[in-house]
Amino acid sequence: MANNKIYSVMVSSTFQELVEQRRVVREAMPSFRLFPVAMEYDAALPGQDLIDASLAKVDEADAYVGLVGYRYGQVIDCETRNPNKLSLTELEFRRAVARKIPICMFIMHKDHSVPMSALEEQRDDAKLHSFRDLAKQNRIYAEFASVADLKAQALLSLVKLRDFLDERAAPPASDTIEMDTKSPANPLAESNIPIRVPEHFLGRDDSLAAIESALAGKEGRVAITALHGLRGVGKTTLAAAYAENKRADYRATWWIRAQTPDTMRADLVALGVRMGWVGAEEKEEPALGIVKEKLRSDGERLLLIFDNANNARELQPFLPQGGAAKLLITSTAPNWGGVAKPVEIEVWDKEIGAEFLIARTGRAKERSEAEKLSQALGGLPLAHEQAAAYCERLGIGLGEYLKRFAASSEKLLDSEKDAPADYPLTVARTFDLAIEQAAKIHPAAEPLIAHAALLAPEPIPLFLFSEGREKFGQPLASLLAGDGLDEAIAALRTFALVDREEIPDEREPAITTDTIRLHRLVREVAARRREGELLDAARRALVEAVATVYPGDVLHNPQAWPHARRLDALTLALIGAAESPQGTEAAASSLLNGLAAYRFSVLGADAQTRALLERALAIREKTRGPEHPETASILNNLALLLKAQGDLAGAKPLYERALAIWENTLGPESPQMARGLGNLAELLRVQGDFAGARPFYERALAIYEKKLGPEHQYTNLTRRTIAQLFLATGDADKALPLAKAALAAHEKILGLDHPWTKFSARVTARALDALGRGGEAAELRARFGV
Repeated sequence: MANNKIYSVMVSSTFQELVEQRRVVREAMPSFRLFPVAMEYDAALPGQDLIDASLAKVDEADAYVGLVGYRYGQVIDCETRNPNKLSLTELEFRRAVARKIPICMFIMHKDHSVPMSALEEQRDDAKLHSFRDLAKQNRIYAEFASVADLKAQALLSLVKLRDFLDERAAPPASDTIEMDTKSPANPLAESNIPIRVPEHFLGRDDSLAAIESALAGKEGRVAITALHGLRGVGKTTLAAAYAENKRADYRATWWIRAQTPDTMRADLVALGVRMGWVGAEEKEEPALGIVKEKLRSDGERLLLIFDNANNARELQPFLPQGGAAKLLITSTAPNWGGVAKPVEIEVWDKEIGAEFLIARTGRAKERSEAEKLSQALGGLPLAHEQAAAYCERLGIGLGEYLKRFAASSEKLLDSEKDAPADYPLTVARTFDLAIEQAAKIHPAAEPLIAHAALLAPEPIPLFLFSEGREKFGQPLASLLAGDGLDEAIAALRTFALVDREEIPDEREPAITTDTIRLHRLVREVAARRREGELLDAARRALVEAVATVYPGDVLHNPQAWPHARRLDALTLALIGAAESPQGTEAAASSLLNGLAAYRFSVLGADAQTRALLERALAIREKTRGPEHPETASILNNLALLLKAQGDLAGAKPLYERALAIWENTLGPESPQMARGLGNLAELLRVQGDFAGARPFYERALAIYEKKLGPEHQYTNLTRRTIAQLFLATGDADKALPLAKAALAAHEKILGLDHPWTKFSARVTARALDALGRGGEAAELRARFGV
């Protein structure tokens, strides 16, 4: 009988900013009859000591739930009770450990949407990492990458916490034991599971709990869950482990080969024969109908595992239409929501991967090397097994394997001698076959992933392939047209070769970009599908495509930054440190200039940005000539950077050379001339040469008014700048009309609250003050809130 007791649970976290995360966990608790009694920031009442009050809350609780973020938390200074200067949360955690009450920890993953680097200056890394490691040892824990992820993790972990509390509260077992005739020791318990659970089955407790949760709670109705994920991630092994663990709970655990209709039909009929529902001589088609009906009417305590299913459509005719059977599906395809509860099986984290490598090879003293190797293998269990087998076969250490993998990953990923006995495909062959199968579904799948694999290991924006598709040539450009890109990605997702996700912009989370990601070993295998001339052509196409979609005017247009942000790392890896492919010099120069402009706008002036611009200038002078307008643009940007670095003397001749080129090629009244004149004027102003700066500003203003109009932002920014120049020289009467004109235009176009409007209001008020019109200035400041 279920235990209806309500348990009290202490809820604590390492920092008060985790408000939303605490709320998610707290709101999940009532469903499991768990009552949250406290949180770390309100543990003490007025007049109480923080340490005493917090530990008292732990002492009152039946269990402890902790959330660990990227900051260590509040440290109470007390030499006697806290000599090691531990955070309040860690003190609470250690008290829970000492009391031996159940503990459930939720730990913020390194890939959380709030990056660890964002909190760099406010963390106590040594203590934080030590606490995170301690929190994972021998207890219920889960890592979360977002608030939504935490919701799912909380449900799974709290199920286990509730079960653990109930086990502790259960009365001693009766002396009278009722035998279960279907226990694993009883030969009458039917099973045809063909997979042996490996000796070192690690890191899947959460997944087993997720399967249990997904299959529970559907009394009288068929319950179906689908395990999906990358090839080689261990879905089949996990399904076999679950069946083995739960065999005593079922009359039969039955394995069904789901790759083809023929194998599904044969295995279901074999189940019917074993259960006595159909005779051994019964023809397959009528026998299948009888089995499906029996599963509907007599499916209680039956577990069916449909292994390696292609998709829900092919599986649908073989699923029972009702009843109480439990169905577990394994598949690389992710789209099972219509027929089953999907459970994604993730790769191992480096700690679990290291545990496997150590256990499998017996090299307990090589933990550091094991963790590094696990990271290099991308946490893929199949790759770990191959690596361990290689080390065991040759008698070498994990560190040596890591060196060999870095030097020749292709050879090691395709080492047939080290493929598992029950899974004879190597990592390389596994992914090659998956790519070939995806190509049968959509012909763009293979060239798409082959090109994507040549890019940096970052989220790849899909606009690169949609907006730049013409640069990939035929037939790929045509194959990606219309919904072709979506269909090609769908084919790759069917075999878990790519993940598709919306990435929020780091500065504007409301702006998202549709992207794909590749597992690092998928990238290794897919990239080698292009060699020689095909590889050169693919790299040329990527440079040309990125140059096509890279946003223009990133130096002056913040609205272009989200687009540029998604291309930044890809572009830097593509051409940042290496020569561009032959024939792409013009595109590369444009990209280097745009990349430098973006990085200058967002990151400021640094040595790398300068190196990018100098490379862009050298290429542009070689391909376009030293007197080309595009050469002048790079000269202007390089001068801007030198000025920002304080090298005013170095910047001035570059500005002057750019102006001379523009005047000779584009004419004296081009917008480029106006921008260059303004930049040179600003340099002179910074040097204190107000008289020298003024004619350049006034000439730039005249061009903007004529070419762009009196209300354009550049026109009014220049007006305001000249007004500031007049104020600096004591000419307030000349400054006022320019400042007022800029203010009127900014208010009309941008509104009262825009920073540029407020800036113009300040300049106008200063001019009014200088002219002795303080009352008007005060009214203006009050109106604009400046």
